[in-house]
Amino acid sequence: MSASKTQAMMPSGEQSYEEVRKAWRDADLEPLWENRFAHSEREGGPKPHLWSWRDIRPLLDHAMKVTTPAAVERRVLTLINPEADGPAAGTTTNLVAALQMLLPGEKARPHRHSMNAIRFVLEGKGACTIVDGKSCLMEEGDLILTPQWAWHEHAHEGDEPMVWIDGLDVPFIQSLQVISFQPYRQGRLPVSKGIDPVSYYGMTRPVGEMDTPSMPFLYYRWQDTYPSLQRLARGSGNPHDGVALEYVNPATRSSTLPTLGCWIQMLRPGEHTKAHRHTSTSIYHAFRGSGTTMINGEPFHWEKGDTFIVPLWSWHEHANRSSGEEALLFSMHDLPILKAFGLYREEEQQESPR
Repeated sequence: MSASKTQAMMPSGEQSYEEVRKAWRDADLEPLWENRFAHSEREGGPKPHLWSWRDIRPLLDHAMKVTTPAAVERRVLTLINPEADGPAAGTTTNLVAALQMLLPGEKARPHRHSMNAIRFVLEGKGACTIVDGKSCLMEEGDLILTPQWAWHEHAHEGDEPMVWIDGLDVPFIQSLQVISFQPYRQGRLPVSKGIDPVSYYGMTRPVGEMDTPSMPFLYYRWQDTYPSLQRLARGSGNPHDGVALEYVNPATRSSTLPTLGCWIQMLRPGEHTKAHRHTSTSIYHAFRGSGTTMINGEPFHWEKGDTFIVPLWSWHEHANRSSGEEALLFSMHDLPILKAFGLYREEEQQESPR
């Protein structure tokens, strides 16, 4: 801006506050004391929301009938929070959850991107995900990682539809304006021979244990995860999350990915956790059973297949509605982002309102 224009906007003589305020705005200035975002702990952003599997599952069938991965790169339906807006609108401020489908004989062609991604398998068997030459068979309850800029594709050689959850850090990467995408131009990805699958299996640890800087890993099998969850269930569990395990990189004992952490937790029959809140946002998927999660005093009743979010700094507690069956929740969190910047904190509610 030129000096003459700046001088023309300067207030002269006795000016009212509103006149001076207008002069600031005309000069592209804003008083910090009027900036509500500088003093507010939480304003706006995604609200709690639940997507019902009963409503969504038929829509997945429609998607499998009207399009193919060959036509649209990936057959994916994204869970969009109704309160989200803007070009990076997603499930939460930093993360996106989506449902991807693959039919027998289909292939989702290879590509790579700057976003980190996870796959948690919900239905079917016989498909595989290939990540940088490593082929991971997909079975219900398995978690497979696609670290940023890793070549990956999906192929289905089974005989029933496959459905899995995709989790990505798209909104976060978009906010940094560093989204990149590259298709693979040489047909199918090569698969490395002679690799011991055990060398890229992941592991779990009880939620709350200390961690170290993160590094990507690939493959967490349900047949390993569930027995670990059952063994932990013999103890007292976590007061706020029940029997909760975090998926970790066995090499570094850190979260699954630098921007995205994953948990699996069990609510034992009749279990009701204590209320707490934290600065990370969580996306939950009811893998088995049914329950109720209270979020800021509002009940969200969930059944198997439902997905719901707990926004940051929201009081929440979980309850298993069954007196005879366990309930299992898979979840993904932006906690690693917050921890990396020293922004994570947690608070326990002294007396849980019920």
